[in-house]
Amino acid sequence: MAPRTRVRISLLALIGLMAGGAVWYLLSPRPLNVLLITLDTTRADRLGCYGRSQAKTPVLDRLARQGVLFERAYAPVPLTLPSHASMLTGLYPPEHGLHTNGQAALPEGFPTLATELQAAGYETGAFVAAFVLDHKFGLDRGFETYDDDLSQSDPRLHGHHQYRDGSLVIDAALSWLKPRSSQPFLCWVHLFDPHYPYLAHEDRFGNEFVETPYDAEIAYVDAEIGRLISSLEKSGVLERTIVVVVGDHGESLGEHGELSHGMTVYDATLRVPLLVVSPEESRPGHRVAEPVSQVDLTPTLLDRLGLGPLPEASGRSLRAALRGEPMDLVACYAETDEPYDLGHWSPLRALVTRQWKYVRSPRAELYDLLADPHELKNLALDNPKQLQQLEGELAAWETRMNQRLADNVALSERDRRALSGLGYASSKAPVGEQERPLRDVKDMLPFYYKLNDASAMMDSGRYDLAEPVLREVLNADDDYFMAHGEMGRCLLRLNRFADAIVHLRRCVDLDPGATRVQAMLGAALYLKGDYADAEAALKLAIRLDPNLPQNHFNLGMTLEKLGRHEEAIRHYQDCLARNPNAVEARQRLESLENR
Repeated sequence: MAPRTRVRISLLALIGLMAGGAVWYLLSPRPLNVLLITLDTTRADRLGCYGRSQAKTPVLDRLARQGVLFERAYAPVPLTLPSHASMLTGLYPPEHGLHTNGQAALPEGFPTLATELQAAGYETGAFVAAFVLDHKFGLDRGFETYDDDLSQSDPRLHGHHQYRDGSLVIDAALSWLKPRSSQPFLCWVHLFDPHYPYLAHEDRFGNEFVETPYDAEIAYVDAEIGRLISSLEKSGVLERTIVVVVGDHGESLGEHGELSHGMTVYDATLRVPLLVVSPEESRPGHRVAEPVSQVDLTPTLLDRLGLGPLPEASGRSLRAALRGEPMDLVACYAETDEPYDLGHWSPLRALVTRQWKYVRSPRAELYDLLADPHELKNLALDNPKQLQQLEGELAAWETRMNQRLADNVALSERDRRALSGLGYASSKAPVGEQERPLRDVKDMLPFYYKLNDASAMMDSGRYDLAEPVLREVLNADDDYFMAHGEMGRCLLRLNRFADAIVHLRRCVDLDPGATRVQAMLGAALYLKGDYADAEAALKLAIRLDPNLPQNHFNLGMTLEKLGRHEEAIRHYQDCLARNPNAVEARQRLESLENR
């Protein structure tokens, strides 16, 4: 065969292969992108598509018309970190080990939506708005980019309430999305704005939401989501992108005696919006009435993308519902340990079925959600047979779940202040057997808020007004460790050191992990002149938290009083090592070194 003929045949073969490849490429569906938008502290019933006529949520309402709306989507816990962990792992809190905020991190080795998509060749980016989802808590796993930068937080807010405005989060996400490669992407955007404190956003909405600032926050995030969706639409990326919008938990807004979230498991804090737009598959405008859980999110996305399920996941795929097909009815589990963490009151466990919600508590609760969606009539005494059946089902759930412990995470004092300032506990005490029956949070919520009021009075310098309120709280529950701690702080500032010491000791007896109260106890003993006891208390405070500069300074002052100057010098040096700007510590150090 002549060389020219061989070249011609080779070229024809190459053209044929290219054509075949082009035909294969056109016939083979390209991988879909995933845009996951999580809305912090967002009740389902405050969106227009969920029935609130005065809501200003045109973007979310349009997504609901384009895709599928789940009318009864439930968070497994009304707190941000464990809720997001459940979304990303398909596991309930007992299974992934995160029950509350700020205490622990997701255990190493757990597969997540991000790890699975990254392994499948996806570019992965996350853009979170608040410290409660900081990378140290483990949700960064599988994300090549995990943007938790809070350096642009609004400086007008108090330090412990700082978070990143939704516009900044959307800007960061858009910057990451614009230089797109040919790889599919997973982009997670977390918007914190609906969390307290609520802003009315007069600069954008005028006086429209002055009386209902929570609704202003919902309208604000809707507009910011609109910027993101519009950008993807203009670039042509949106038509190949699964869009999921889901709340992490709700907000009580005063219902059932709760102002915010975390302490109860009523629908106000558990029922969240869930909207899914799945190209070429979801049935536009379809509404799903059956209860579903956040743990179903990752199994659904993996199924839709043609990837295998996560091992051991409790969640199930909702893909049939996206197509408008019927689903099997599965109960949803929910819990909160926040009553125990904040007051050593009874934690709550709940089970939600199509008709019923059962809440295990010292006074059990049973609600017919179809007849009583606002959970106003407790039927526990009227329907003991149904109560017993649901308790049996809840117990079976707990038996089936493979319960795990989360990884410990180191928190600085600043981190603890950030979490406590957001209303999140950082107590390390586990839920365990008690010598006395635990109180019901339904009875204690009024006193929880009275304690918050007293704390606010003290923060504004009105210790005289705070003291009688604190006494009222302690009269209701003398084992309320946080109230003893605040009473100790109050009396300390009123220079009633002996009385303050009684309450501070009581607090640390009830809650040995109360590091700041232990530090106050040491300071109170020093001011009272009990230097030997102050030394012991401050050394314990340093063991509990070696990085708090004030403990080292106070111990240095105490050791000076005891005549142990060399030891005092070391602790002043320790204080300065942790805070080089501690002027008083430097002065005391120089005074001792120049003796």
